[in-house]
Formats: sequence, structure tokens, C-alpha cells
Amino acid sequence: MHVLVVDDLQIDRFILKKLLTPYYGVTTLSSSREAIAFALSHTFDIALLNVNLLHDMDCVSLLRELRAIQPHPFTAFATTCHVDKGRYRRLLQAGFESVMMKPFDLDEFNLLVKKHILQPTFVMR
Repeated sequence: MHVLVVDDLQIDRFILKKLLTPYYGVTTLSSSREAIAFALSHTFDIALLNVNLLHDMDCVSLLRELRAIQPHPFTAFATTCHVDKGRYRRLLQAGFESVMMKPFDLDEFNLLVKKHILQPTFVMR
């Protein structure tokens, strides 16, 4: 399983790569532009997008762009240091499966992966 991490803070990218690499393939990028270029030629299963990307488009716009160009379906989680209830709701409505608070919690991430990716989906007929 491959995780795409987009965060403008180098220390956060370093921490996420260090925590996730023993369990997942990980690509860390610092901007929306890099993420879009990456998605044009690579697939990934999970996108961890920082809510406050300071130097280019916001995470909602980035998610919309990634979904438009990525041929492979993926699960998206927003990451942030703080979020109010209204913004949390808007992020979920925009297509994020969940919002993860920083500092990053690997156990929480693994539970979200299990819930959103690894559990089989049953269709009632």
C-alpha cells in the first residue's frame, strides 16, 4: 500500500515518512504542484494532505485535482494542528474520509486504514 504525503513543513514530512515507512510505501512532497505532477504518472492508495498548505492551493482544491487526474481510486485523510467543527464538516463534505490531528498518531492512522480501506464493503440488494 502506497501513501502520498503532502505537507509544506519539512519536519512533518520527515516524521510521517519515519513513522510510515516500516509499514507502507511512502512518497513525501512539499506542495500541491509537486503532488499533481506526481499523480500524473504514479498511483497511490492513501493521500495524507495537510489542511494548511501555505504556498499554493488549499487541501480541498488539491484533493479535487488529484481525484480528477488519478485513475486509481484512493482514500484521503486531512492532517492539521487544529480544526473547528465547521471546518471539520467541510473537509468531510469535500471528500476526505477523516481528519487526523497532529501530532500524527500511527495507531489512529492504522485504525483509519482498516476502517476505510481494508474492511470489505457489503452491498445490500
